[in-house]
Amino acid sequence: MDLEASMHRVADLVPGPALAIDRLELSGASTFPSAFDVDLAARTCAGLAVLADGGTTLDLDRLMALLVTHVEVDGGAVPAWADLSGYYDTADGGHIQLHCNFPHHAAGVVHRLGCDANRPAVQHAILDWNADELEAQLIDDGMIAARLRTMNEWTRHPHARATGGLPLIDIEQLGDAPPRPTGRRDRVLDCSRVLAGPIAGMTLAAQGCDVLRVGAAHLPSVDVGVLATGFGKRNAFADVTTDDGSQRFGALLDDADVWIDAYRPGAFERAGFGLDRVPPGAVVVQISAFDWVGPWAGRRGFDSIVQSTTGIVDAGRVASGRDGPTPLPVQALDYCTGLLAAFTAMRLRRHQAAHGGTWLARLSLLRARNWLVSLGGPEPFQPEVARALPSALHTVDTPFGRVTAARPILGAWSSGPQPLGSAEPAWLD
Repeated sequence: MDLEASMHRVADLVPGPALAIDRLELSGASTFPSAFDVDLAARTCAGLAVLADGGTTLDLDRLMALLVTHVEVDGGAVPAWADLSGYYDTADGGHIQLHCNFPHHAAGVVHRLGCDANRPAVQHAILDWNADELEAQLIDDGMIAARLRTMNEWTRHPHARATGGLPLIDIEQLGDAPPRPTGRRDRVLDCSRVLAGPIAGMTLAAQGCDVLRVGAAHLPSVDVGVLATGFGKRNAFADVTTDDGSQRFGALLDDADVWIDAYRPGAFERAGFGLDRVPPGAVVVQISAFDWVGPWAGRRGFDSIVQSTTGIVDAGRVASGRDGPTPLPVQALDYCTGLLAAFTAMRLRRHQAAHGGTWLARLSLLRARNWLVSLGGPEPFQPEVARALPSALHTVDTPFGRVTAARPILGAWSSGPQPLGSAEPAWLD
């Protein structure tokens, strides 16, 4: 499938004004060697976001820099993975992936295994477990883990059968509402941490929206994520589990044009902010890992975990001729979902301004995975490390130091990343 056809198919999923897809031009030459067509997927999602913002050129070198999550502080690289995150051999000859970027997840894994908190000790302890048993136990503990399955194994899985026919983007009109004027900056309530939701918010900030990222002070964060996806945003705290935080959050939601909800399904509903609490005329964009339907609905997960669980990592191993796990060259599921979420929010916001209504859009990393697979592959390939070109990077002064990261693929950001909780939970105007 060519790029124009792919963009048309995705754009048709979201109501909104017509896009001049044939006007999109590509510059740069960066590509992603992969068993699957990461190039087509990334260009489709980024191209739609660019067109929705009124642009006509997609810089492939900037897109590469964005997707590799290139971040430096004062010239030093910021680690993308914690020491215990990664793949481990299991007793049955398989592999399991642990996601330990949050400290409490690392602590939970070590506690379950009864070992020291270092990779050799964790690997030694895991060799007493079969992959299925350890995955099930860690998930039951509330940790993040995935047995590496083949694509055929995943196809037979009950959750794969329950979710295989879902559209890439699901749109629902929640109710009637008059059109909201577009005279002021759109207000975007960004409730997200890792990585798709923050990318959506940062993309909308580059478009000129007033993006307020709201979290709670007690929740952990990952430095590379805060720095890479914090451009153009303000960061505030409002703990919805407290009376004061709930009132503050409710006031923000009442005046929001777009609400990005990338927490686990049901999290805000349990705090009293379900879909019945959405103000008339708002656009809600929800993002999850394993989706809202099927036996694993609401399951914790991240891009790499979805890749491992659903056969992408094993398919990469076979297609590359490698002996060990071979994931996609970048966190393509996260970035594609985030860019599509921003595109969807822009498009629905314009549709709402013309026709009214209160709108809900749902996207998941699992849907992005299924769409990526539908584009073709796995095909033989030679793995290469994806690197950002210096010309696609910029350096800005921030409270963290001099931060070097990807230039925007659309628009411009008003500021560099800011510390979490550094802003008041209030809109700018």
